Amino acid sequence: MLEDRIYRILLITGIALSTLNIIGNSIIDLPFRINIKWITLIVVGIAAFYSINYPLLKEKVKFLCFLLLILVFIPLGWFDSGGSANNTIPYGFFLLVSITYLFDGKKRSFLVFVLISTFTGLYILEYIRPELKLAYSAESQLMDRLVQIPLTLYVTYTLIKQFANAYNTEKYKQEKYSKELMEANEQLNKLATFDSLTNVNNRRIFDEHLHNLIEDENTLSNVFIALLDIDHFKTINDTHGHLIGDELLIEFSKKALEIIPKPHVLARWGGDEFGIIYFGNKDTMLETMNDLRLHIQKIGQKKNLDTTISIGVTNLRPSDSVKDLLRRADLALYETKTHGRDNITLSL
Repeated sequence: MLEDRIYRILLITGIALSTLNIIGNSIIDLPFRINIKWITLIVVGIAAFYSINYPLLKEKVKFLCFLLLILVFIPLGWFDSGGSANNTIPYGFFLLVSITYLFDGKKRSFLVFVLISTFTGLYILEYIRPELKLAYSAESQLMDRLVQIPLTLYVTYTLIKQFANAYNTEKYKQEKYSKELMEANEQLNKLATFDSLTNVNNRRIFDEHLHNLIEDENTLSNVFIALLDIDHFKTINDTHGHLIGDELLIEFSKKALEIIPKPHVLARWGGDEFGIIYFGNKDTMLETMNDLRLHIQKIGQKKNLDTTISIGVTNLRPSDSVKDLLRRADLALYETKTHGRDNITLSL
């Protein structure tokens, strides 16, 4: 768990930092009293570290640990190290960052309030009772800063780096998830829009276009609806196999998309039947439908098949419903089939 990992790093770093400060203070011959806060920090850190293995105890110890740091460690460090001239402020910032991440809700608000109140109170107390703080020579203050400032900066960097790494990891996961979600949505949209075999529009999209045409008062008058199917397609499947039948549908659809580009609409209804919404005048529309007839023959010839299509066409009328349009187109298609197939019937 990220929170526990960072909490452990904070405790280990605090213990190590305290040990180094004790050693450093001994080297520069500062009084033992100044090490009391560091010894306090080591004891609290060790107790808190072992409490992590006990979930029910961990949260209570963690809260008490930060409360002790604010109410005991900070005041001791303040007066033992020269008051406002010392390095306690950076530790306050370090605690603030740690509290913000490790706590939430009322506990976080309470600890932040206590931390701010403590520093405010220390400044006021120092002003009223300046004799409470220990005074050190400029050389001692310099040596103390040379030890504590680099350590404080490094510890703060280590903490913030954990946040940054966690943020970047989550950002990468979110970006990856967003990309996968976008790809999944695109795939779902494709499945909902296009026929999986022929990659042309499916029946649902065709019907949506028809409904939009009916409802749009500005629809142009030169709109034609065509229904077509491949003649004797069941015989082709039964004689040559469904694989050949599928190849025929795929190649025909690919060529039909070239002959009938957008804004015209080509859709597969199912099986060997297709629907077309054509925008333009009647003569151009008939030429286009005839091109479809010629190309299905060429495709069949390559496969040693005798392939033709039957087409029924009607035009959009002001009073039409979707049902009216499809019924007339279907009747026109039926008439083509009953009169020898391989032809176009208009119902205008």
